[in-house]
Amino acid sequence: MLDAVVGAVIAVTATTAMLSAVQVTQSAFDQAGRSPLIEGEVEILRGAGYDANAGSEDRQVLEADLRQLPVQ
Repeated sequence: MLDAVVGAVIAVTATTAMLSAVQVTQSAFDQAGRSPLIEGEVEILRGAGYDANAGSEDRQVLEADLRQLPVQ
């Protein structure tokens, strides 16, 4: 009887740990690629004739488009 209880506790602990790991991994994938533009990317925008200053309409449109892209 005690063996069954210990086995059940081990199974619940392992399942909880596995689900927590999956949740952390999913959160990491959701945030992947969600970093601000780096200086090299800003220079490319400026070279293409866009206003790359923070808060400019061109940059806001670009960042809105990037947020809509799938992350996978």
